[in-house]
Amino acid sequence: MSSAAVLPSLLGRSLLRPRGLRTGQTLLSARSISHLTHTTAPQRYTRTQQQHPTAASACYAPAQLLQVRHRTFRKAISKPQKRYFKFVEKLRAKGEEVPVVQRPVLENKFWKVVGNMKIYKDVAPGSRNRRHPTRYHLHRGSCIHRLSYGKRSTGGRNNTGKVTVRHRGGGHKKRVRMVDFNRFAPGPHEVVRLEYDPNRSAELALLRNMSTNEFSYMVQPAGLVPGDTVQSWREGIPVPAEGEDPIPKNQMIRRGNCLLLKDIPVGTEIHCIGLKEGGRAQICRSAGASGQLLFTASEGMAQVRLSSKEVRLISVNACATIGVVGNEAHQHRNWGKAGARRRKGWRPSVRGIAMSPVDHPHGGGGKSKGGKDPRSPWGWKTKGWKTVRRKKWYVVKTKREAKMGR
Repeated sequence: MSSAAVLPSLLGRSLLRPRGLRTGQTLLSARSISHLTHTTAPQRYTRTQQQHPTAASACYAPAQLLQVRHRTFRKAISKPQKRYFKFVEKLRAKGEEVPVVQRPVLENKFWKVVGNMKIYKDVAPGSRNRRHPTRYHLHRGSCIHRLSYGKRSTGGRNNTGKVTVRHRGGGHKKRVRMVDFNRFAPGPHEVVRLEYDPNRSAELALLRNMSTNEFSYMVQPAGLVPGDTVQSWREGIPVPAEGEDPIPKNQMIRRGNCLLLKDIPVGTEIHCIGLKEGGRAQICRSAGASGQLLFTASEGMAQVRLSSKEVRLISVNACATIGVVGNEAHQHRNWGKAGARRRKGWRPSVRGIAMSPVDHPHGGGGKSKGGKDPRSPWGWKTKGWKTVRRKKWYVVKTKREAKMGR
């Protein structure tokens, strides 16, 4: 097979003829084509790692992450690396074993992976501060079609066409995943794969009912991986038959299992908590969220402390899932540029101080707010103004009381 026939399969049509080039024109020079066609294996490690095999063996990232560096990119060897290489040479001269340091760090010209965060380099203004959690463990394909439906964009407008939610509009098309927040189906369920959900900060786990082979989605708890088994006891713990042993506690209190609050030991971290008997999960569903069970009984109300330190009364017959919601590093994300926010359906927001007096209370008068307290466009006070005037009956301790140590 000729070089011209091999090259399209290696590079793809988009690299040979990108947008703006006519048919017959090429983006690559003859020297680069000959370099790519005569390469027998991809260059997986940097120049430093090739000179020192110990540095290459220390990188244990998946093979699909090890990308080929640009052939003109040369990373200079730093002084700490030179000191380390001298240290390795001395150990080898003495015949001693070289210690291997395992660092989950992978790097190329455009980004690097540090732990579970993918950090982009400042090769462009839009990628200077961009970072987000890695998604290599998630399913690369689409979701199950019968467990989802198309999301209709409203642009922040109601049925009369009036804007009721500002700064919304545009963005990429999305499909709403029908997540099972009830977990009524009993029996063991196998975790098939983990999936990305554009409608929430948490990730989803695809479950397969091992008795009926029915599929369903649930919010992925931290530490749940494909191949694990989860169960649901929404109807309560079954009474063992005569001569059988009851279900051990260590089998029930596992991440991903759904139980009633009266069947969960005090002090357990829970998420996807329901608010009433027979209802679906309503709170603690975002990434990294969890609550702690402080008190429970066979009947009556249980006490749950939320992430905000607020303590609430919830029925003991409400449901809850063991564990903490996964994707905890979501709070450290940074999209890097305004265009990334536009693709997610967010439109620009204008400061009130830059508006005119007829559009905002802060408008007019140059760069001053006119001596007014921070207010919303409709005149309501913001930034510290208390909106909750009375204590709800189901709140044992408010966030303010917990913060003041009461």
